[in-house]
Amino acid sequence: MLEIVSPQHHQVIQRDDSDVASLPIDLRGAPRDVTLELKHPNGEAVACQVELTSEGDRVHGVLSGVPTGGPYQLFVPTGEPGEWSIIDQIWVGDLWVLAGQSNMDGCGKLSGAEPPSDSVSAFYYDDCWDVARDPLCRYNEAADPVHWNAVEDREEVARWEHTMRTTGAGLGISFGKELVRRLDVPVGLIACSHGGTSLDQWDPGLLSEGGRSLYGSMIRRVRAVGGKVRGLLWYQGESDANPQAAPAYGEKLAHLIASLRSELDQPDLPVIYVQLGRFYEDPTPEAERCWHLVRQAQLQLEPKIAPAAMVAASDLSLDDKIHVDALGLRRLGLRMARAAHVVAYGAEDQGEIGPRPGAVEVSEDRRRVTVHFESVTGGLVGTLRVYGFVAKYEGDALLMEWCGVGDDGVSVMMGFAGPLPDGAELYYNYGLNPQGILLDEWDMPVPCFGPMKL
Repeated sequence: MLEIVSPQHHQVIQRDDSDVASLPIDLRGAPRDVTLELKHPNGEAVACQVELTSEGDRVHGVLSGVPTGGPYQLFVPTGEPGEWSIIDQIWVGDLWVLAGQSNMDGCGKLSGAEPPSDSVSAFYYDDCWDVARDPLCRYNEAADPVHWNAVEDREEVARWEHTMRTTGAGLGISFGKELVRRLDVPVGLIACSHGGTSLDQWDPGLLSEGGRSLYGSMIRRVRAVGGKVRGLLWYQGESDANPQAAPAYGEKLAHLIASLRSELDQPDLPVIYVQLGRFYEDPTPEAERCWHLVRQAQLQLEPKIAPAAMVAASDLSLDDKIHVDALGLRRLGLRMARAAHVVAYGAEDQGEIGPRPGAVEVSEDRRRVTVHFESVTGGLVGTLRVYGFVAKYEGDALLMEWCGVGDDGVSVMMGFAGPLPDGAELYYNYGLNPQGILLDEWDMPVPCFGPMKL
């Protein structure tokens, strides 16, 4: 009996630098002299090279030189006269890994989820391809045990399945659809994230554990879809915002990214990642310090792991005390696609990756401060009075009289009630629940930062 192991319906194959791909073929129970036909939707044959090998009842190989695009149909004869098995919706495009913790999973209400698109597929946790529909992260179906250690606990499984009926909207589909709109290239999303996980749980040193580790599972799944991807989307850090883990966050994330690039033999693999957003929790000084340490590490890491871009999320609304809501995640997906367009596809003429703090000027009387921003698309957009900036000296906030966007559109100016003492420092959106909302005209926010010496 014919079994088509590969390709799958709705599968996306990673294109190469020549805009073509090799379509993997794995057939069981097929005739040794099987003749395959790959066709366009209009029935026209696709020009490609067939390279097949027979071993017993198995036929495997590739159809090489398949152009970027689709959807293609693969016709496989069943062995019965005039009968064919057909694999539909095969695409050649770009694959992106989605990794991190729960805000990458997506915990928004499904009533606000991004609608699916035929040109955006997902490789789900059960190792099956399909159209990308939220929720993308279905632990209870996972092939790898790291994602579901209580599979025998039917009561727990039922509880999780009930939760997925109402929540699970994420950023992946809006990211994919925006890239398709910009590039006219199909997108495949490889779901690898897991809520509540720390960088220690993503340790590359656990690769040998395979599907029993998060890193091992991610590598296995990338190899299962061909071994090459276009880039990594990363949203994680909440579990490391504590006194023990926060100081080492930047070093550990850099190690993870370097290991992934090395393991996949893609030294220039683009990384688009998110700076931590809001957290409605008791704002103790220690909690705020740790949250800011992770945010600052994320900001400082960007040039060290190039090609990479960080996207801020501190302006997005939440569904609970820590999870971005569905509309916020859809917006974040668009932001990440804009950044990916610049970093991964070289579209610098389309905009910048988002505002970054640059030079700071302090007036001679030390009562006025101007912060200049780089990488701004258009100009900065904020309220008449800009919030979120605070100057501190020895831990105490200094009285600020006014703050607003400068006439040049790419700077923020602020005035203080008295001269700033030597040793004063400036922060933006410090703390668990920052109030500043300052964007450029591409909807890319100013990230949380500080301390900046004044």
